[in-house]
Amino acid sequence: MTKNIVQNEIATGLRDALRSLVRPVAVITAEHNGQNFAMAATAFCEVSMDPPSMLVCVNRSNATFSVIAEGADIGLNFLADSHEELSKRCGGGATQNAKFDVGDWLLEEGKPPRLVDSCATMVLCPTQIVDHGTHAVVIGEITDVSSSSNRAPLSFHNGGYIFPLAKSAFN
Repeated sequence: MTKNIVQNEIATGLRDALRSLVRPVAVITAEHNGQNFAMAATAFCEVSMDPPSMLVCVNRSNATFSVIAEGADIGLNFLADSHEELSKRCGGGATQNAKFDVGDWLLEEGKPPRLVDSCATMVLCPTQIVDHGTHAVVIGEITDVSSSSNRAPLSFHNGGYIFPLAKSAFN
C-alpha cells in the first residue's frame, strides 16, 4: 500500500471514531473592521487554568480563520439545545450576515459576537497559532467568561444533533 492509501484509510477511521463520540457544539466568532464572522465547531478544549486558556481548531480556508490570523479576538459560544438552527447556519451554506439572524447576539464593535442565551461564552485572545494540515490550532488566553447552568447543551453524534443525554442531566 502506498502512504496516501494508508493515510486515507486512517483518516476515514478517525472520522468514524470521532463521529461515534458525543461532542458539545460551539460557534466560534470574530469581528474585524465592523464585519462579524462565525463558524460551527466541535474541536475545542481547555489548555490550562494558569493562565486560563482554551484551544480551538479552525480550517484555514474558513473566512473566520482569516480574521483570527490577523489578530482578532475569538468568541467561543457553547450552544444550548435550542440552537440547532444556528449551528446549521454556521456549519455552512449561510452568508456571514445571515448567521447572525438567528440567536440573541451581543454585537459590539471591536469585540467578537457573543451569544447571550448560550450555555457559556468565552472571549479568547489568541496567543499562539500552530498550522497543521488543513487546520490551525489556535490557543488563546481567556479574557472574559460567562455561563448559565440552567441551559442544556447542544450535542452532536454520528452526523446529527442529540438532546436526550443533555436534558436528562438537568432533570
